[in-house]
Amino acid sequence: MTRIATSAAAQSALADLMRAQRSVYEAQQQIATGKVGDNLRGVGHRAETLSAAYGAQLRAGAYEEAAKRTANRLEVTDAALGLLSESATELRLAMTTTDGTYIMDQVREAFDSARNALSTQYAGAYIFGGTRADADPMTANSLADLVAAPAAGDVFQNSARKNTVKLDDNLTVETGVLASDVGTELMASFKRIAEFDAGVDGPFNGPLTANQQAFIQAEMQNILSAFDRINDYVGANGAMQNRVEGLVTSQQNKADYLDRLIGSIEDVDMAEAATRFQQAQTAVDVSARTFATLSQVSLLPFLR
Repeated sequence: MTRIATSAAAQSALADLMRAQRSVYEAQQQIATGKVGDNLRGVGHRAETLSAAYGAQLRAGAYEEAAKRTANRLEVTDAALGLLSESATELRLAMTTTDGTYIMDQVREAFDSARNALSTQYAGAYIFGGTRADADPMTANSLADLVAAPAAGDVFQNSARKNTVKLDDNLTVETGVLASDVGTELMASFKRIAEFDAGVDGPFNGPLTANQQAFIQAEMQNILSAFDRINDYVGANGAMQNRVEGLVTSQQNKADYLDRLIGSIEDVDMAEAATRFQQAQTAVDVSARTFATLSQVSLLPFLR
């Protein structure tokens, strides 16, 4: 009976030794990796929460990148709208002079500037093209092309739809400006001026005639209206920039929160892990001595 009891006690001591060795290994792994475990099983009942947090973290990162790309595109749009507004200003100032030759030189320069602004690209896509980003939305390359078009709006080939981007699980926003929306009034003024220059009361050459002065005074109101329309889009684009920048910050804050949440679940308390490691080592020594005594075999040399 004594031998049987001793054998059972030895088996129990061996089991304790193996558990202690396992605890030493787990503590070593935690100290080495800084993580509670190497898979979801290591976090126990919080595995579902951890898995959901990782998924939300990936989405927050993707939305943040989408918002940053959108912010960059809106910044380029703002610069292009600024150039278009300057073109309208140049045209307005040109019409305040009485030298017809100077007027037409400035009109051509202002047209070229406006045409370049409406053809602005970002990352290989035309920013004023809407969903048709692969084609220049402005087809008129000169005042002659504009005059040849039946109407000013006919020189645009952008799509009728703006770009949309998803910036959160339940938020999709429409961004961008269409060339035809922002540029038609200004192009109509350019077209009327060029047509008048080529008409019976033209050309603008030298001092202005009475008919030319009357035309310019009337057209000035149209130019001012086109200028105001462009600046309305400048303001709307700026408001969208502020909104998107806020969404970038929001996604960054969400990602930071999820980082902390994930860390609270899977990151190990290093001080606590070190204490467990020391305790486990002590348990190994005690269990080894107990087993060696009961089995009359010293295992200590093999465990060190």
